[in-house]
Amino acid sequence: MDAIYITDNGTPLSINYNDLIKYHGRSYIAGVAMAYKMMQLAFGKLGSGETISREKLEFRIAVNGPGIIDAIEMVSRAKTRGTLKIDQNIASRLDAPDAADGQGGKYYFEIIHNEDMILLTLKKGLIPSEFIDISNKYHAGTITCDEKIRLKELKELLAESIIHTPPADLFYVSKPSTSQ
Repeated sequence: MDAIYITDNGTPLSINYNDLIKYHGRSYIAGVAMAYKMMQLAFGKLGSGETISREKLEFRIAVNGPGIIDAIEMVSRAKTRGTLKIDQNIASRLDAPDAADGQGGKYYFEIIHNEDMILLTLKKGLIPSEFIDISNKYHAGTITCDEKIRLKELKELLAESIIHTPPADLFYVSKPSTSQ
């Protein structure tokens, strides 16, 4: 499994999936896996073939997922630097899959590096409806003990599936239109 390569004030860094797990833990492991694959794909398309600079990264995401946010933070320090914006409205009119964040989010991401932007939308059908349903119960506070156990199982299964899938098979990728 490849690592994510970035620079921090000119110093090269290599961050792998296990590093992200060490930072976040396993509570929202599926989100960690998703963000890892999303950044792998995006960083390969941004930066004109050069290593991405942490200081020049910005993220706008339409999901308030702790695993996704922690993975982005560890790689980019975007939350600390104030360049991570969480806004479900950016995807409200888009045909993006509903997120399991209990807040009406969608799996849609905008990543900017040095004024070059890429848009990523998770492909439909990758997130089981059972996962979304039980996650919504969790966020609403109506989850049962058995459903908590099942949710934990689903998170691990989903993370395993995502991490073993090529990034290009997980996301639709586009550039913003010039009229924006």
